[in-house]
Amino acid sequence: MMKRTRSWSISLMAVLALFLLLAGCMGRRYVEKRTFLLDVSRDGTVSTAERNVVLRVRTLRVSPRYEGKGFVYRMANFNYESDFYNEFFTSPDSMITEEVRQWLAESGLFQQVVDFSSPVNPTHILEGTVMNLYGDFSEGSQPGAVLGIQFSLIDDIAGRSEIVLQKSYRREVPIQGMPPAALVEAWNEALRKVLIDLEKDLKALDLRTAGS
Repeated sequence: MMKRTRSWSISLMAVLALFLLLAGCMGRRYVEKRTFLLDVSRDGTVSTAERNVVLRVRTLRVSPRYEGKGFVYRMANFNYESDFYNEFFTSPDSMITEEVRQWLAESGLFQQVVDFSSPVNPTHILEGTVMNLYGDFSEGSQPGAVLGIQFSLIDDIAGRSEIVLQKSYRREVPIQGMPPAALVEAWNEALRKVLIDLEKDLKALDLRTAGS
């Protein structure tokens, strides 16, 4: 009887030791969890607009596939995985919206660029949907960052809503280095290129006369 009790005690201690080991590993992994922000900046000086055009940037929508803070990786054609230990510091919708707003505020195309909380009445409204936001690690392709956004510019002068630009922008940038930091750097470059393309299209609209 004593031998059986001793054997059971040893087994229990082994189970407890294994539990503590696993808990320690999980604890270390939790401590190692890292957060990142997308941050883009333009080259050169900030432009000042002379035109009386006010842009309101609405909070971008994000596809349900990528609306969480955890990084998303494409491993195969129909196989996507979410990374619990590497994530964005804030939700992708607010983070990317702020980068878009700041970029356009420095573009010189608008007298003001405001967010949804501003009491200023806009002449134009920019809406957008993030369609793609993932790291591509599928077999047979070079690892890269993928970012795709569809933008719509609405002429809102005198309460008349008319879409004057609707276009999708997508960029794929190779990853130089080891993820996740290299992936974030590539996402930054992809977003910068998307915003450069968007700015060129907005500049071609001649917003001084749009809606007049």
